[in-house]
Parts: sequence; C-alpha cells; structure tokens
Amino acid sequence: MPPIGPEGGTEDANRRILSSEAAMGQFNRRLRDLEDVPAPLPLRSGPVSNGEFVPATETSRDRSINELIRSTIDRSARRAGVDRRRFLQTAGAVAASLAVFELAGCSSPAASPKVKRSGRGGTYKTPPPEDAAACQKALGGSGEFIVDVHTHHVIPSGPWVQNSPETVSLVLGMLPSGCSDNPQLDCVDRATYLHDLFLASDTTVAVLTDVPNSGPTNAPIPFPEALTTQQITDGLVHGGASRLLVENIIAPNVGPLQATLDEMAGAVESGPPSAFKVYTGWSPTGGGFSLEDPSVGLPTVQHAHDLGVKVFVAHKGLPLMNFDPSFNHPEDMVAISRQFPDMDFVVYHAAWDPSQVEGAYDPAATIGIDTLLAALDRHNVPPNDNLWVDLATVWRQLLTQPDQAAHALGKLLTRVGQQRVMWGTDSIWYGSPQPQIMAMRAFQITQEFQETYGYPALTDQVKADIFGLNAARLFGMDPVATRCAMTTDPLTANIEESFGLRSDGAVPSPWTPHGPTTRRQVLGWLASHTTRWVPT
Repeated sequence: MPPIGPEGGTEDANRRILSSEAAMGQFNRRLRDLEDVPAPLPLRSGPVSNGEFVPATETSRDRSINELIRSTIDRSARRAGVDRRRFLQTAGAVAASLAVFELAGCSSPAASPKVKRSGRGGTYKTPPPEDAAACQKALGGSGEFIVDVHTHHVIPSGPWVQNSPETVSLVLGMLPSGCSDNPQLDCVDRATYLHDLFLASDTTVAVLTDVPNSGPTNAPIPFPEALTTQQITDGLVHGGASRLLVENIIAPNVGPLQATLDEMAGAVESGPPSAFKVYTGWSPTGGGFSLEDPSVGLPTVQHAHDLGVKVFVAHKGLPLMNFDPSFNHPEDMVAISRQFPDMDFVVYHAAWDPSQVEGAYDPAATIGIDTLLAALDRHNVPPNDNLWVDLATVWRQLLTQPDQAAHALGKLLTRVGQQRVMWGTDSIWYGSPQPQIMAMRAFQITQEFQETYGYPALTDQVKADIFGLNAARLFGMDPVATRCAMTTDPLTANIEESFGLRSDGAVPSPWTPHGPTTRRQVLGWLASHTTRWVPT
C-alpha cells in the first residue's frame, strides 16, 4: 500500500490511530469530574438532532423521564456497588434508560406520577440494571455482523476550513465540552471516528459519508480524504477484508453538469466509491432538483450506471436547514428506480420527518415515512426490490417513544421489505453508536401491534438482517470472511483496553454526542451567527 497521510506511511498512520487513546486525554471531559456537572446519559428522552435540523422543544415529560433515568442509574449503581461514573459506561446504564422508556410507554400512570402512558406498540426486554452480567449478556449481543451505513467525520486541515466558515462554525458547535485539542476540529477527526465506531461499539463495518457540499474545496471530508480513511482502516485488518466503505457526495445541480460527471468518473478511477450520494433538496442558493429531471438528475443516474457504480443514495425526508422541501420528497427516487432495475437505490432516513408523528400507514400523508410507502404503491414496487432504506437518526429519535418506533419499523419492514431495511446511526455526531445498538437488541414490537397492523415480530433473524446482513447483500460483502479477518486486527485487540481507559476517565465517555442534539443547542448555534447555516 502506498504511503498515506502526513505521517509518511500506513504503519505510522496506524500507530497514530492505535495510540490515539492517549492523545484523546488532551480533550478529556475534566468538567465532568466536578460533582455538579452530570456525566452524559447513554440515552436521553426528548427530541434530538444530528445537527442538521432544529428539533422540537423538550417537554416537561421529557425532563421527568430524564430525571427518572438519572435516579434509576444512581440507585442501580449503589446496588451494584459501583461508582456512578463507571456504571454509566456499562450495559447496565443503557438498560436503566430503556427500562424507563418502557415505563413511560407501557406502564399505567399510577406507576409514576410524573410519567404518563403513551402506547403499547413497542417494548424493551432488559434485565435489572444493577445485574451487570445479565445486562451485558442481554444487550452485549451475540457477535452480530453490524454494518453502519451512515457515518461521519471531518478533516481538520482541509480546505473547507477556509472556504466554508459556516460549516466550520457548525462543527465547532458540535464539539464535546472540554475539548482542548489544538486545532479543536481534531476532536472529530479520524482517530475519534475509529475510536467511536470500532473501539467503543460493536460496529463491524461502516460506510463513510458527508454533509451536502458543492465539491472538494467545500467538503468536510473530500472523497480523496475518505479514501485515505479507508486505507488506514484497511491497514488495521490483517485478513484483507475492508471495514470501511466510502461514498462520493455529488451536487449535479451546482455548476456545469459536465463538471459533476467528470468528478464522478475521477472518483471511480481513484476509488471506486461504493455509492454516489445526492441531496436533492439542497444547493448553495437553496434550490433543489429532481432525479427525473432530464437535464440534471436523469443523466447523473445514467452516468453512475455506466461507470459501474450500481448503488445510488439520496437524502430524503429529515429536512435540513435551508432545504427546498419541494425536492425532498421520495417520489423521484422511487420513480427512477423503475428506470434502472439493475441498480439499487437507498433512501437515507427512510423519508422520515421529525414533525410527523409515526402511526398506522396513512396514504394521504404529505411528509414522513408514509410518503415513501405511498410512492412504492404508486409505482408498483414490490417489497425486497431495488429500493432500500436506512434508519440513521430515525431510530435514535424514536427509540425513546416505543409506540412510534414500532410503527416506523413495522411499516418499513412490511412494505419496503425485511431484507431492505439497513442499520445507520449518523455517528459520530451522536457519539458512539453503542447505546443505539443495545436499544435495538432489546426492542420488540408487541403482539398487539403485530396482530392489529400486520407488523412482523423482531426475531433474532430480522434484527440480524437489519444490523448488517441486508447491507452485506447490497454491497456484496462476505460476513464470514470479514469477521474472520477481524480476529487478530489491532482494532479488535484494543477494544478491552479502550473500555478500561474510558472507565478510568483517561478518555472521554463514548456517550457524548459530537453534535448539537437538543433544540437549545441548535438554536444557540444559529443565534450566534448573522446568517443561518447553509451546508456548503
């Protein structure tokens, strides 16, 4: 493998990654050593954001649930005879959070005067939080093949730092409290990414993507840099199977179309990318485009097809700030899939919209998951065809509301297909994806919802498909060969030591989000600038 990165070669780059545990001590959250500063919860109630949209306001019910989570964790830590901060690093803390969500969603109001019942659509099956061994067994998994098809990091020294001050300000606002790296953007660099994904979670393979941008000079992680991250990661796997796939983000509606087509060809020659990705609702001027547009969208998809990149991804739903909603609907993605039956089309976020309450399927809905399902019906797309979805941000937002989560998952599994729903988390903006993984392991759709709405049970096989086997089908991965290649790689070998360092406070808590997740945080960032953020 040729030399990569400023270190001069793969061996030096790998050594830097593996020694990053010590480097991360530079931005250890020292404030959390103070008794009056609470350590982060692995999961908290209330609307959350990946930093790209303004979530709803936290309610008094959300605050009551979070108070109950903290008190449950405090009580469980005392019963287990473990320091609270150390307990927060364990599966028991996740179990405590899920138990409270279960109480909020399934218990009668009498069970807690502060938390009212909200539905019986989904449940969490968890042991008592203080039983560390049982929680680890229940939530620690059984060696699933987990492919996170939606992840992020930035290049701190890239040209975007000078060319895109709005995006830089956004990312700086995402940094964890106590970050003291110089430059601060190092807190969300490759080392942090590899730590959060592969040392602080059970993720097996990840797909690296980026925010909307108009080209390499404005991208937080230009495609060549994404390839470098892939090469570094590959250097840590002895068996030859890659643990990182990369996407090439393109904006065919910005500038001459031929420039985008040439960029795509160059990416294939140097990469190739596992997929091309578009944001149809975005441009620097706030105007979007349709994939069916014969002057922009259609030739872009055709070019991807001709170049041999048969996976095409589009962000749909989840309206970003300054997006054009008229082009954020999934209709064009579904329609174009009929014209290219030998390609696969992935609808990121499953067209989910945070302003839409997920319930039983409503074909008249104008936003949300139901718009995707209605489009599938209009275009006669059968389940398990060439249209796929991922759960990034959807699951993190809805896991605190079990009834909505059951509707969302149930509808997608039923209509899109049990072999077409994929795992995604939007990490590392939310920090390590491990709490999300544990929550999915414990989640069940109730028998009541199965019988009423025809939703499938979340069996071990269904969850295994969601976690990674479906993505393996899409990207042509061999799960067995990939897992075998991991048995002796340095990332796997350092997982136990990494956990010990986090428990001792030598490195930050993996539960800390690297993005403004609450409404107050997002609005606070917006209020600090003279203009609203436009991703460029």
